[in-house]
Parts: sequence; structure tokens; C-alpha cells
Amino acid sequence: MLQVTSNLIMLERGADELLLVNSYEMRPLYVKRGRNRFKRIVAAAGRRRTVADLGSAFPDETALIGLLRDYRILIDPSSVEKAEIFDAASPAVQPDSKDRVTLYLLLGESCNLACIYCLNGSRTYDKSGHAAMSEDIASRSIEMCLGQLRPGGVVEVAFFGGEPLMHWNLIKQTILHCENTIKPAHPDKKIRYNLTSNLAIKTPELVEWVKRYAITIVCEIDGPPEIHDRCRPNRGGGGSHAQTARTIGALVQAGVKITLRATITAANDACLEAVAAHHTELGAASSLFVPVRPINSDEEFFPDEILPNPDNVIAAALKLRRSGKGRKRNLFPFNDFVAEIHPGERQILACGAPYGATFVVRVNGDVYPCIYLVGQESYRTGNVGAGSLDLRPLDDMRTALHVDNREDCRTCAWRYACGGGCPVLYLARQNGAANNPKVVEYSRRITCDLSKAILADMFWELADRGQN
Repeated sequence: MLQVTSNLIMLERGADELLLVNSYEMRPLYVKRGRNRFKRIVAAAGRRRTVADLGSAFPDETALIGLLRDYRILIDPSSVEKAEIFDAASPAVQPDSKDRVTLYLLLGESCNLACIYCLNGSRTYDKSGHAAMSEDIASRSIEMCLGQLRPGGVVEVAFFGGEPLMHWNLIKQTILHCENTIKPAHPDKKIRYNLTSNLAIKTPELVEWVKRYAITIVCEIDGPPEIHDRCRPNRGGGGSHAQTARTIGALVQAGVKITLRATITAANDACLEAVAAHHTELGAASSLFVPVRPINSDEEFFPDEILPNPDNVIAAALKLRRSGKGRKRNLFPFNDFVAEIHPGERQILACGAPYGATFVVRVNGDVYPCIYLVGQESYRTGNVGAGSLDLRPLDDMRTALHVDNREDCRTCAWRYACGGGCPVLYLARQNGAANNPKVVEYSRRITCDLSKAILADMFWELADRGQN
């Protein structure tokens, strides 16, 4: 008996081209000519036919039937195509088991800017400007993450906030403590540094320290000044682009590679190519394009007028991707899907948080698995001062976010290719965030439709290169 896989992605192009993919197997089958021949066999097999019956119905298509079986488009009904759920004992979430851990240190929870889409809610974050992390909390957090690594592993310490440059002395003290004390005590493990900053605060020693300690930098530039300053004004008024651009220029001139990140909103949704060009003009080594999350840490929805038009984003993203001219590997989210289109690759979760690969530590030492979940008690996994973490919330997250368990994913043929996208809004809805139909539909389209459009474009590119 044969049937069509329930994970079938079928794409058509031009007059006669066809591309078939079983997302559970991730082996695209490209048909340059003869689309209707394949479609007739697939349609007939969809009614569950024996091999003999299918062969009798298509006596001249034995080779095509064999090809469809080889690519797992046609499968035996007894075949299991459901990805295994990680259980609580999975090595992926046990101490001493990871190759890499990212640690976000929220050095403070206030900022010098007043971004229109700030993820820090006023209830879950202390935005007064007074709270600051202690050296002890920072050091304990790094030691905690080192304990999660196997020999040879790496802790990526991300100085975060709020705005981390408001706590520049703490950054320097933490780095020196790592270099002089923590690293020598853990010679078989590595510590690397990242600074996620708006770079709008003058910091005279920044270039020297960035070069000396190989600090990687991510900075937000939403576009040219007329766009950026509208989205990311100074808290006291006025635009922030000029000072940020000066700092970027000084770093680039010193040979520092910088990643520039653009949050996609209604202000820039139709001009991503211009934003990418501006990033290049500023000297960016790579660019990130991230559609705005429509909800902050207080589980409050942003105003509708901030949200980008998904159709504009999809059209602009595809245009940018196709005009990338060799930079696609440095353009997120396009590079994010590259590793997923390989035989046997299955994306059952699109987020690293449920694997225990991310730790977010706020000023008081409380630990969360994601920057978007800070302050939400159900996702707090402990406090660095307590000496141990309770990772049971991650067990619940893995189960809830697995694409075979999510109501909005389990019947979608694309689920093993995209992994369900960023789960922040999904988790918020599960936990009782107010229902907003427009935001829910935006979230679905900006996650599902955008992912499908980019993946389809990548599938066709692989076909054109003969890599099916």
C-alpha cells in the first residue's frame, strides 16, 4: 500500500516546473518538465493505492513511481513521520552537556532611548534608571553557565539591558574578572563577549576594549536617519542616529566587524533593500532583519499602526534576497534557513530556549530562558544566588512548542522546515494574554507566510543549482 506523505510541500513555477518536498526528509525533488505526470500519480496515490494497483493505473510510469518513493513523497502507511519529543532526561538540558550557552546579562533595565517597540514592559522591568547588576551577580552567572558546558564548550556573555553602556564600568570589571580569574580556573572552556547596544552613548574607551577582548557587537539601525530617528528617538527627545553612526564609524575604522539589526515596522516594511544598503554604507559586516514582536514583556500588544504589512515584508524580503549579490549568508533571516534544508534535518522547535541553551539574568539574579519572558514568574528558573536552577519550565516549553503538539502547526506540511517560528506570542496566548485578532493574524502571517516565502525561494534556488 502507498500513500502521499502528509508532510508534502508542492510548489509550481512557470509552465511545467514542479518541486516536491517531504519536509520530514528534506530532500527536494525538482521536476523541470512533465509536471502533470507527477501530479497525476500523486493525486492517485492520495487515495491509498497498492503498489500493484498504482503500477497498473500508470504502466508507463514505473520509473516515476520509483522516484517518488525514493524521495519519500510516496510512503507506506505504516511509516512513522513524527519527530521524537525530547523528554525531561534529554542530555540537551542537563548540566555538563552543552557545546555552547548564551548568557544575557541585563546589567540594568533602563535605557537612554525611547524606542516605539521596546520589549521591556514597565511592570516586568525596572525602567527607573536606578537598578544595576552587581559584580557578584555577573560573576556567579558566568560560573553557572560554565557549569552547563562540556569540555571545549563556549559561554557567549552578552552584555544587554536596557542599555548596557549605561553600565560601562561593570562591563569592564566583568571582563577583567573573567580574564584574570574565571578563565584560568576553567582552562578547558571558553568565554567570549558580545555587546548588544544602541551605541548612542559616548564611551571613549569602547574601541580599545572591543579590539583587545574581541567583543562582537550588535547594534540597531532601523534605516536612514528619517526612519531610524522616528523609531528610536532619545529619551529626552531628538534623534539618536547621528551619535550611533559616529560610534559605528569609529569602530569600523578600527577594523571591528559590526552586525546591524533592523526591526521591521510599518516605518520600513517596504524598503528593506534601502535599509540593507544603509547598513552597508555604515560598514556593517552583516545585517539582521527582524519583524517586530507585537507584544512586550508585560504581555501588552503594541498599537496596530506600528505593525508592518506582512505583504510588504514578504515582497521586500524576497527582493532583497534576490539582489543579495553574495551577501545572503550575512542577511538574517535568509541565512537562518540555510542549515535547515539538508536531508534528515527536522526543525521541531525554532527557539533555543527550551533546550537550555540560553540564560537571561536580570539585575537581582533571577534567571529566565528568553529576553521576552523576563518578569513572567511561570518561566523563572531560579536565582543565581540559590546555587541551582529548576529547569522544569523548560520541560513544559519543549512539550508545548513541539510542532507536532502545537494546534497551529501540527497539520502544516511546512512545520519541519520552519520549526514554528519565534514562539513568544504563542506562549503569551497560552498564558492568557488579551486576544487581539489583528495581532494574532499578523503574528501568523509574519511567522508562517514569510517563512514559507523564503523557504520556497531557497528551494527553487537549490533546484536551479542542480542541488536537489
